Amino acid sequence: MQLFLDIEGRLREIKVFTRPTADGRGSITFRTFIVEFPFSRTIDLAPGKLLAVETLKPNKYLVMEITDYLPLHYAMINLDGTVPKELRDEIMRRVEESWNESEAWIEVYASPVGYYMEIDEKEGIKFVKGYIPPLLGSKVKIFTPEAYEKFIFYEDGVKIGKVTNENVDLKINLRKAIKYHIGVFAYTGSGKSNLTALLVRRALQSIPELKVIIIDVSMEYAVLLLDQLLELNSRLITLERLPNNEIDAGRRLIRTHVIPEELNDYRDNIRKAFEKLYSQNKLRKLYVPPQGSPYLVYGQLIDMIRSQIEDKYIATAQKPFFMMLLQEIDKLMREKKIMKDDIVDENVLNALTQVEMKAREAGIKENSAIFTFISAIKSYISQELPATEEYDIEQLAIEILDASQESPRLFIVESPNMDEARLITSMLIDQLFMRRKRSYSSIPTVLLVLDEAQEFIPFETRQKDFSEASSLAVEKLLRHGRKYHLHGLISTQRLAYLNTNVIQQIHTYFVSTLPRPYDRQLIAETFGISDSLVDKTLEFDVGQWMIMSFKAALKEDIPVIFKAENNLIELKEKLK
Repeated sequence: MQLFLDIEGRLREIKVFTRPTADGRGSITFRTFIVEFPFSRTIDLAPGKLLAVETLKPNKYLVMEITDYLPLHYAMINLDGTVPKELRDEIMRRVEESWNESEAWIEVYASPVGYYMEIDEKEGIKFVKGYIPPLLGSKVKIFTPEAYEKFIFYEDGVKIGKVTNENVDLKINLRKAIKYHIGVFAYTGSGKSNLTALLVRRALQSIPELKVIIIDVSMEYAVLLLDQLLELNSRLITLERLPNNEIDAGRRLIRTHVIPEELNDYRDNIRKAFEKLYSQNKLRKLYVPPQGSPYLVYGQLIDMIRSQIEDKYIATAQKPFFMMLLQEIDKLMREKKIMKDDIVDENVLNALTQVEMKAREAGIKENSAIFTFISAIKSYISQELPATEEYDIEQLAIEILDASQESPRLFIVESPNMDEARLITSMLIDQLFMRRKRSYSSIPTVLLVLDEAQEFIPFETRQKDFSEASSLAVEKLLRHGRKYHLHGLISTQRLAYLNTNVIQQIHTYFVSTLPRPYDRQLIAETFGISDSLVDKTLEFDVGQWMIMSFKAALKEDIPVIFKAENNLIELKEKLK
């Protein structure tokens, strides 16, 4: 395999830039390498291409990524507004006629990617994480597309697009990307929904044990993944009354869903597909209890005990036993790694019994508040919720965690009402965790997809609109879900509005146009890459993305610019 292209440049200069971090609490430093390449109109240079330069250590080459390039002419170096206009015009006319290798060059700006390449006669070529200072004046070489592909991509990866300017397929380890969570970040109109639907489609095709749940507040994914809903055992879940028949289903569903302009000629096909979805009995009406979650969580139990301690009408002699109960629960939570938002279950019975026995030994009266409180909690734990025929959050969670081959694999939960969507999300995540903890299994792997994530995990939360509950639940999913094979994919247009604890848990970022500097700076800091490279996303066309992944989707965490496959092309083929 040829490692480098024939053309070579030379490292002329290294510049160091320091700026405040996005949150203003510190500073961050970036290196920019300036490389001179011979002038040529056919030279194969573009942002995202990889370069290698000799370093201080023998047989070790620092790997860099091009962020920008600019053709320069020797005659223009000192030309500015102080030169008389007639002379300026004459110089520029001559420059226009003399763009050639002897009088011009191409100035390339590149940033280190955090790797160096080691060439060994016995072991061959290997890439090592780290930085070794390069030698100024040394030759700079351009990686061939074959070397680029071998360095970054998994050979057996899942194709999701084409690398820009390299003519190679972008293949990612989608299983690993899902395991460490995925974020899709771009402004409105950049193709977030198309990419999210494509990732879901490829994941369902390549990971047999995967189940996907999409919380859809935009009413678009039932169309974008309509063929998957038809082909797979699936559920389209709504909070509205179900249609009465196939005809009613087709008319209502096509009226209430967003149809991309590219599919306008397929509206009749989509209506018939919705009718078929109804006849396959894949529609469900989700019942959401008006009081929210019917379950008591440890955080609520702790608050109840504290209120008993602070109640001035509770006898002083009983308060030490409530304090003792708090200590027992704290001990239990530490031992069992229980979180405040976990549901109270049989694990707490031993703590209740211990305190109850000590209170009796101390001669506390039977009708005292401590015994009444403990009895009430025991009754709550032992109660069985009444059986219902309604398709509720519990039934949804049971279907999601069902490992049988006949169980549904794709669930699209539609709720245009954001308050209801947040409540459903928090309740569903709590149910999935509770059931996985009670009966642990690595199958199925579960992926929860949240579009418009800024509505579910905002930086500032409120209890009234359930944003506090949904934010805590999603944070729990991304922090602790991996060990229970519960994973997340979030999509949003503003990182600034997100819970920062959630952003830190995501290992794979797909980034397109983000107009606000804060968002771009935050991504640059997260992956330690140059601002100038992330700023290139401002020039992206619809469907063009930059992927950055920390030991997940790619073999090495190097930014890759690519054009995503169009999800609608595959959908149109299936709708014909």
